Amino acid sequence: MTEPAAWSGLEWSAIWRPALSTSVFLLPLGILQQVLIDRGTIARGGSESLLFFAGYLFLGAVTGFGSARLAATKLLQHGAAAAALAYAIVQSVGIVRHLLIGRSLLSPLSFVYLALLMSTCGMLGAMLERRAAKVRVAQEELRRRSGSPGEER
Repeated sequence: MTEPAAWSGLEWSAIWRPALSTSVFLLPLGILQQVLIDRGTIARGGSESLLFFAGYLFLGAVTGFGSARLAATKLLQHGAAAAALAYAIVQSVGIVRHLLIGRSLLSPLSFVYLALLMSTCGMLGAMLERRAAKVRVAQEELRRRSGSPGEER
């Protein structure tokens, strides 16, 4: 059986696993922000909301980093896809919530924009993983050349 993303050369397991794992942190963060806004504790456009926004973008980068760790090739594409999937998971919960309580939804264009923003952060995380992998390989090569044993796991 081929993976759903096989036509694109992407490994589906390297996409959904980090996306689902990061959603475990993204969803409570989003719920906390919404509760604080609904109670009037923080303003929707205030500086506290910007801190939440920075947290979302950081977790998008973490998703891309994790995806790149699991993927063998096309690290940036995996990172972008994983972060976008994590966004889609959390946003779908938000859409269902809005429909249940009778609030109007945001513009669909904003969903696309935010998904692209999360994808960009996922690519950043994947790029950082690619650099970290190069450093690990270089350190291993130095260890091997010097004859010193590596750390045992």
